[in-house]
Amino acid sequence: MIKKLFLSVIVLTTILFSQTKKQNELSNSLWLNFEGGGNYYRGDFNKSAIEFYTRAGLDYVFNSYQLGLFGVKLSVGYGAISGKSSRSLNIGDPPRNSSNFVSYSVDSKIGLIYLLNLKSIKPYLSAGAHSNVWIKTLDEQRNNAYEKKQDVIVGYYGELGFKVKLTDGLTLNLSGLFNFPNSDKIDALISSKKDFYLSSLFGFSIYFLSQKDSDKDGVVDKFDRCPDTPLGVQVDHFGCPKIQRKDSDNDGIPDQADECPDTPRGVTVNSKGCPTDEDEDGIPDYLDRCPGTSKGILVNEKGCPLDSDGDGVYDAIDECPDTPVEITVNEKGCPLDSDYDGVYDYIDLCPDTPIGTMVDAKGCPVVIEKFEAPVLVLESIKGFESGSTRLSETAKRELKKFSEVMKKYPDAYWRIEGHTDSQGSYEFNKKLSQQRADAIKNYLISLGFTSDRLIAEGMGESYPIADNKTKEGREKNRRIIITKIK
Repeated sequence: MIKKLFLSVIVLTTILFSQTKKQNELSNSLWLNFEGGGNYYRGDFNKSAIEFYTRAGLDYVFNSYQLGLFGVKLSVGYGAISGKSSRSLNIGDPPRNSSNFVSYSVDSKIGLIYLLNLKSIKPYLSAGAHSNVWIKTLDEQRNNAYEKKQDVIVGYYGELGFKVKLTDGLTLNLSGLFNFPNSDKIDALISSKKDFYLSSLFGFSIYFLSQKDSDKDGVVDKFDRCPDTPLGVQVDHFGCPKIQRKDSDNDGIPDQADECPDTPRGVTVNSKGCPTDEDEDGIPDYLDRCPGTSKGILVNEKGCPLDSDGDGVYDAIDECPDTPVEITVNEKGCPLDSDYDGVYDYIDLCPDTPIGTMVDAKGCPVVIEKFEAPVLVLESIKGFESGSTRLSETAKRELKKFSEVMKKYPDAYWRIEGHTDSQGSYEFNKKLSQQRADAIKNYLISLGFTSDRLIAEGMGESYPIADNKTKEGREKNRRIIITKIK
């Protein structure tokens, strides 16, 4: 029970009084204790009187940077206990009848002490081993109850008290003790119940500080670089007054280390005193309306990804970043093309054109007059390298020959169609056929033809002339057709 109480008090005081970072002024101090008071016996005799008790002792507490200090306690005491019974009891060895007893004893104690240095009042708790090293027990005729010397038995004690500072080096002491000798022979009556007694003491302590602290700032003179600091001034580990560092924006970072000294109050800052920016987009968290933006994405002043054309698709993934305002777009940010004719819905005057129909710039089918005209069919296998838009030498020779025919019609317009097989996606084939038609157009321009009389159209896979399931059929479908249209 005493051990549990001792540990509980230590844990409680450790929680209540955190480390002060200053050396406790009572560190490594020696205490001489002189006390007197009374004992009150509890045992087999049902009546007890208060008897005298005196003791002298020595305490030593160790170094500490907390309000509490641990130490060791030694004491030697001399006193008496007595008891009476309403009937005679068989006590002593050899046994004899007696209705009362009195025991004189010298006891010794050794234990631990935990002392709290609370300004003028210093409460303490101590516990450890107790032993009555000498006992003399007398019966009601004042004869020795035991003819033989009793063995020394070790028990335990618990003590709770406080010291009141009277002046430097002197305290007034008040304490109460629980003494358990661990023996049933102290009252000379052997029974199943062991004896114990309580003590109440009053006295004085003289203490000696091993290290002087002249200016009472918590740093002993030996380590105090500023030994004349005025009372009440906060000091550092060296005993010198702490420099009050200015923190204009009250963010916990001193101005001399604060890279953002004007941070609004209450804003979370980093070690440099600047507002935190978790997504590292350059916009502080407290202003960022899109705090989870992926790294590397350009953002506006609100911390949200840029959307230059305001179509709801961020610039980083917008494949058509210049879409006019209020035009409906797909997930890639491009205007819708419902009939897949290559003309966006918002400018398509014929929005329901069947797939594969050749259309003009307004999305309407192109009407080609039927008349005989020169036509060049250039198979792609001879015209381009596989998967490339680069003209082969064979294609260039064919085009040079056909250009002589084209020159016979100086006022004519020419349509250049690019066709592919069905391998690959519709979008890929459409794009590839357009690129190849553009390559033919550019080559003809280099031969002297004006661009306004050349129309290049990528037809993709929409107009096969052979079976795409065979190699031969696919080769025929990959072709370039140049036709005089008017």
